[in-house]
Amino acid sequence: MKLLEVLKYVFIGIVQGFTEVLPISSSAHLAFFCDLINIEENNVAFRVFLHLASLLATLMFLRKKILILIKSFFSYLIYKSELDKNNFYFCVKLFISTVPIVIFTLLFKDLIDSINMKLYFIGILLVINGLSLAFFSNLNLESKEEVNFKDALVIGLFQCFGAFSGISRSGSCINGASFRGIKKEKVSELVFLMLVPAVIGAFVLELSNIKSEYLLSDNLALYLISFFVSFSCTLISFNILKLLIINKNYKYFSLYSVIMGLIIFVYGMVN
Repeated sequence: MKLLEVLKYVFIGIVQGFTEVLPISSSAHLAFFCDLINIEENNVAFRVFLHLASLLATLMFLRKKILILIKSFFSYLIYKSELDKNNFYFCVKLFISTVPIVIFTLLFKDLIDSINMKLYFIGILLVINGLSLAFFSNLNLESKEEVNFKDALVIGLFQCFGAFSGISRSGSCINGASFRGIKKEKVSELVFLMLVPAVIGAFVLELSNIKSEYLLSDNLALYLISFFVSFSCTLISFNILKLLIINKNYKYFSLYSVIMGLIIFVYGMVN
């Protein structure tokens, strides 16, 4: 195993881990950097490993809240306990917010796939991602202490943009919450939990395409290296995103998205 190859997969693990959660689009970065350093990003097994790492890190980071929500959901469903009512309805809101992107992805799969294959399109969308993050974060509409059903639906509709490479899922959720005037103290919890079905969906989508022979690849050891690096970096990035939301300090990520988007656009046009 050559050192250069190991370093490539360590780097891609870092990229996946940080960009999966932060509002700068993991799919855009993977498409660009895998092409740049000559890693076969379209390899199904490799994508499965990366998404599995992010999924497990997401579940670990949110494990306490997820267990509480699952317990409260069934407790209220069976016993109608008033103590569990708020958490039950929060689960319903999460479901409502997830439905739009599922329907959108199924209806427009061919369009999404065609756009996601072109680096220059991805670059344009990453620029849009940065500009939208700057715009919505400056609306200053904060007024709501709680998320209602309409809020959940609107945020779910915003998340549909995250189906395209270049548009961040977490960024789309943050934009939707800002548009609805939800206070920042409530945004982080909602955005974190909305990432769970999104990451699960990405993993299941890739898993459905995998065949046993992919796992016999000579690059299996390199995939495992990317897996563990991605897992660790995803955990770290959750803490960064939490601080980002609390402080509403999106300007650096907005600027980064625009600059990176322009770089990817130019790279895609000349290659």
